[in-house]
Amino acid sequence: MQKKNKPIGVFDSGLGGLTVVKTLFEQMPNEDIIYFGDTARVPYGSRSPETIRTYACQDVDFLLRYDVKAIVIACNTADSMARELIKEKYDLPVIGVVEPAAKKAVSLTENGKIGVIGTKATVNSAAYENAVKAIDPRVRVFSRACPLLVPLVENGRFRKDDRVVNIILEEYLEPLHREGVDALVLGCTHYPLLKEAVQCCMPGVKIICSGEASVDMLAEMLTENDLRSESTAEGEHRYFVSDDVKSFTENAESFLGRSLDGAVMTAQHFC
Repeated sequence: MQKKNKPIGVFDSGLGGLTVVKTLFEQMPNEDIIYFGDTARVPYGSRSPETIRTYACQDVDFLLRYDVKAIVIACNTADSMARELIKEKYDLPVIGVVEPAAKKAVSLTENGKIGVIGTKATVNSAAYENAVKAIDPRVRVFSRACPLLVPLVENGRFRKDDRVVNIILEEYLEPLHREGVDALVLGCTHYPLLKEAVQCCMPGVKIICSGEASVDMLAEMLTENDLRSESTAEGEHRYFVSDDVKSFTENAESFLGRSLDGAVMTAQHFC
C-alpha cells in the first residue's frame, strides 16, 4: 500500500478525541482512521507528567501496529506533556492540539488577551502560555483548570440549558471574563460539546476548539507532504478502547453524531 493511502492514527485518554475524529470526517471524509481511547486509564489530566508520557508512548505503540501514516494527539494533556518526546521517539508526522489552537487564538485576539480552559495537567504545564509567547510575546494568556467538566461531558451533561452545567461554567469562567479575554481556547477535546454553553457565558468572545485547529494543521501537513489519500470512497474508521466497549459505544454517539454499533473493539495485548 502506498504511504498516502495508509490510515491516520488518533489517540486520546478516552472519548474526547472523538471530537477531533468528527472534524476529520467533515474535512477529509476519504481518509482511513484508527482511533484508540485509553478508557481503562482515563483521565490523564490528574496524573503525573512521567505517567502521562509513559501512557502516551504506549498509545502510539498501539496505533503503529496498524501502520499509520501520521499521529494525531487528540488530547491536550498528552500533547502538553508528551508531544516532544513522541516526535523524538517516532519517525512519522505528529500533530498535537496545543500549537494549532494557540496559533488560531493569536490570529483572532484583538486586545491581546487569551483565555484557556483545560485539565489541571494541561494548565500546570503552561503549554498554551509557551506556545502563544513563541508566536507573539505581547499576548497575555489567562488559564483556568476545570476538573469537573470532563466528568460532566462523559455523563451527557453539556447542553446550554442544563442548569448544573451553567452554574459550574460560570464559576470557572468568571475570572477570565473579569480579565477581559476576547478569545477563549477550549483546551480539552471534550469541551467542544460545551461550546454553546460556554458561548452563552462568554458572549462576544471568540471560542477556539483545539481539535478543529489541529485538523486544519493536519490537512495542511498531509497536503504539503503528498500524504492525502487518493481514495474517492468514504474512509474506513476503526475504534479501539482499553476497557468497556459497551459504555464507550453508547457515549460515542454524543461526540460523533452517528452510531458506532459494532465498530468498537477491545485493544488486544495493549501495553
